[in-house]
Amino acid sequence: MKENKYFKYFILLLGLDLLALFYGISTLSISADEAKIYFDSKGLLYYISHFGTFIFGQNDFGLRMPFVIIHILSCILLYLLAKKYNKTEKDVFFSLFLFILLPGSVASALLVNEASYVIFLSLAILCAYEYEKKIVFFLLLLFAFFVDKSFIVLFLTFFFFGIYKRDIFLFSFSFFLFLSCVFFYGFDVGGKPKGYFLDTLGIFSLCFSPLIFVYFFYVIYRLAFKKNKNLLWFLISTTFIFCSLLSLRQKLSLEDFLPFCVICTPLLIKALMQSYRVRLPEFRSKYKILIRLSVLFLVIFYLLILGNHILYFFIKDPKLHFAYNYHIAKELSIKLKKEGINEVHVTSPALQKRLRFYGIKNSSKLYLKDGLKNKNLKIIAIKLGKHKINYQLSYEKSF
Repeated sequence: MKENKYFKYFILLLGLDLLALFYGISTLSISADEAKIYFDSKGLLYYISHFGTFIFGQNDFGLRMPFVIIHILSCILLYLLAKKYNKTEKDVFFSLFLFILLPGSVASALLVNEASYVIFLSLAILCAYEYEKKIVFFLLLLFAFFVDKSFIVLFLTFFFFGIYKRDIFLFSFSFFLFLSCVFFYGFDVGGKPKGYFLDTLGIFSLCFSPLIFVYFFYVIYRLAFKKNKNLLWFLISTTFIFCSLLSLRQKLSLEDFLPFCVICTPLLIKALMQSYRVRLPEFRSKYKILIRLSVLFLVIFYLLILGNHILYFFIKDPKLHFAYNYHIAKELSIKLKKEGINEVHVTSPALQKRLRFYGIKNSSKLYLKDGLKNKNLKIIAIKLGKHKINYQLSYEKSF
C-alpha cells in the first residue's frame, strides 16, 4: 500500500513539475547564445532544438520542449537509481523531490544546453551499472564518448571506481575512454594560476542552493572515511575535486561538471536519513530545522526561477536581472508584428538573430534602435515589471 501511495506521489510530482516548466517556458525568450546554437552551430544541440521546432513549431515551446522531455525522462531514471540507494519509498520520493527542486536541474530543463542530455545519459549509465546490465552499461559508456566531451569526468570516475572494486576490465576500459577523450577533444591545462576556485564554489552554491551545497561537501568528506564507498560517492567526489583543482589554474566551463553533481541526490538523502534515524526523537530537532530550511530555500529558488519576471519590480536596473538575456526578444517581436512590421534592422547583431527566430527579418530600409533619441519617431515600448525598455523606429540609418 505504501509503495502504491508514493508511486502516486511520484506521478503527481512529475505532473506539477511539468506544469511549472510550461509556465517557465512561457516567460522566456530565446537568448543570444541559444539563437547562435539554433542558426549557426551543427552540433547535437542544433539537431535537438530543430527537431523540437519541427514538431511543435518555431516558438519557445518548440525550442525548449525537447529539453523538458529529456528532463522528465531523467526524473524517471533518477527514481530507478534512488531505489538502489534508498531503503524506503519515502526516501526514494525525497531523492526525486530534491533533484527536481535543485536550481541546476531547473536550468537544464528550461534552457538549450548540454546539461540536459548529459544528465540523462549519465543516469542511464549509472542505472545500467547498478541494475547489472553489463552489456548495456559498456555500450552506453562507449556511446557517451561520441556524445560530449563532458563525459571525461564520468570516465575518470569509473577508472577510480574500477580500481577500488579491483575490476580490471572496468578501469582499463574507462582509462582508455578517458585518454581517447583527452586526445580527441583536447583538454587545456595550461596557463598561469589565476585563482578561479572561489568563483567555482560560488557557482556550485548557486546550482545547489547554499545549504544543500554545504551538506553536499559534508557528505563527500564524511563518506571518505567510510569503508564501503558506492559509485555515486566516487562520481561526486571525483567531479568536485577534479573541478576544484583545475579551477586553481583556469576558468572552467562548469556546465561540463555540474550535471554529474545534481544526480547525487539519492546519496545525499541516504546519508541524511541514516544520520537522522540513528538518533532518538528528542535529538532530531537540529536535523528537522536543517531539512525544513533547505526545503524552504529550494522551493523559493524554484519559484523565483520559474516566475523570475516578478523580480523586475524589485530591482533598479533591469539589466541586473539574472535572466535578462532571456527576455525582451519575444515581447519586442510581438509588438513589432502588431504594428505590421515583419522586417527591421537592429543595431545589435545578437538581438537581430533573436528576432529572426520569431519571424522578424532583417531590413535595409527600416531601423530599430534602443533608447529615446528623437521623440518625434515611432516608439516601441517593452514593459518588464516596473521598467519600460524603449526602442525607436526610423527609415534613416543614423538617428
